[in-house]
Amino acid sequence: MLLQGGRVVDVTAGRMLEADVLIRNGRIERIGRPLTASADATIDCSGRVITAGFVDAHVHIESSMVLPQAFGEAVLPHGTTTVIADPHEAVNVGGASALDVFLEEARLSPADVFTVVPSSVPATPFDTNGAGEFTADEMKPYVCRDDVVGLGEVMCFVDVKNKRKEILDKINLFKDKTIDGHTAGMPEEWVEEYAAAGVKNDHECVSAEALLHRYACGMNIYVREGSAARNARELLTAVKAHGLDTKRFAFCTDDKHLATIAREGHISYIVRMALAMGFSWPEVALMASDNACRFYGLKDRGRMAEGYRADIVVTDADCRHIDWVIKDGRIVAQNQSVLSDDSHHKEVRRFANTVKFRTLSPEDFTLPDRLRHMALVLTEGQLLTKLKHLEGDAWRNLPLLATIERHGRNGNMAVCLLEGYGIRGGAVATSVSHDSHNVVCAGDNPEDMALATNTLRDMGGGYVVASGGRVLASLALPAFGLMATGDAHSVAERISQLETAAHQLGVNPGIDPFITLSFVALPVIPSVRLLDTGLFLTDTQEFL
Repeated sequence: MLLQGGRVVDVTAGRMLEADVLIRNGRIERIGRPLTASADATIDCSGRVITAGFVDAHVHIESSMVLPQAFGEAVLPHGTTTVIADPHEAVNVGGASALDVFLEEARLSPADVFTVVPSSVPATPFDTNGAGEFTADEMKPYVCRDDVVGLGEVMCFVDVKNKRKEILDKINLFKDKTIDGHTAGMPEEWVEEYAAAGVKNDHECVSAEALLHRYACGMNIYVREGSAARNARELLTAVKAHGLDTKRFAFCTDDKHLATIAREGHISYIVRMALAMGFSWPEVALMASDNACRFYGLKDRGRMAEGYRADIVVTDADCRHIDWVIKDGRIVAQNQSVLSDDSHHKEVRRFANTVKFRTLSPEDFTLPDRLRHMALVLTEGQLLTKLKHLEGDAWRNLPLLATIERHGRNGNMAVCLLEGYGIRGGAVATSVSHDSHNVVCAGDNPEDMALATNTLRDMGGGYVVASGGRVLASLALPAFGLMATGDAHSVAERISQLETAAHQLGVNPGIDPFITLSFVALPVIPSVRLLDTGLFLTDTQEFL
């Protein structure tokens, strides 16, 4: 293939080249002008920018709710040709066997998926996950794999601070690869010691001050822009204002849902933002492509250079329209639409049902008397919650929230009052519930709550909306109760239908009915959560 007449991004020299690009056998063979070699296909790139394929430096594919193959098909049209995936969610459900399945599924993706081994399973000791503890001994078989590029985000920073042997053994195991960081909620005075332990990067910076502190401690910074966490503009402003070295930064999404990807793009969204803020194409290409490859030891990709893998994006000067995406020397997407390739498809894997609890009755959703005078209150537009004390009979006007242990380990179940969700005349249930992924259900009557959760169990996990004794809408997520087996477009459409059904039952229009429930059982976010083990105050780490 011959790309003629474009402007090639040269990150090595920090410049734009008026040059042609000759691709042969999946590699960039020559860059220069004029190139007159015969080619099977010639593309006129006049007026276009030719840059390396984009790389997502940190993403949980499970959050897209599709398997890696469908995820790759969703991000390729937006120029993402490589992702670094942390299957923290799947491994919390299924342990090493889930990691094995994820690695197998990752090979089917048309975008290359490299994996970091989750470090913090379980994420906390306060609730129940499916895998128990994923130990350093269990990780040993994965260290030497070429598709495994490091240790996943070290969320257990308290264990690092206390020099707990379990986490230090994991860090030492991957000392020759990359150790990913996660500093959300960590005291700032711990950052230097955390970095000194071997943690290489952080994707949890939400302010310029946090960025500058980690940068000074030698950490690489991942500029994140997902569906909920949107930090890129503030962080890029700080990079620009302080003249920081762009070789220390990479772009990532962390968690970005299919509808958001379809609407605004993937890594391409951060690329457009950076260009509009005055970064040059060579600076942007470093952060969007080259740096992540260098950080994870992927030496044959990430830049426009002879001998490198021909993963290429052809776009306009502002990256507002991506004309062609080339993967391994083949055109895989054109005009922001993926080109079908049946060679990647095979028979869909049958997944064992990981949602295991007894048949629930309406009586199981009875509110304990001692909790009638307190409610978990949502904060619109944020993941934060608070505890509210109620007077008199105010509790009678609020819907219920339930968390049900779904891994078949102990049968735990907890129920409390919920304010700010707004449901009337039905129930909404999900098996996507970070990080332990127990079943969470909100509803205003126990009959529909029992129907929704039992239906969810029989489906093997997913989303359910029930009302008046019948299921209004559902989406099965049979892969560990987290991912569907369909294509990205079909799954996104189904999720949209479910959101509509939930909002028609009165769910607050300012919140996502399902993503909101996915975080009410996560005990690392302030200030009150409903775990399968009870109503929990995260600030003081005590149960009510």
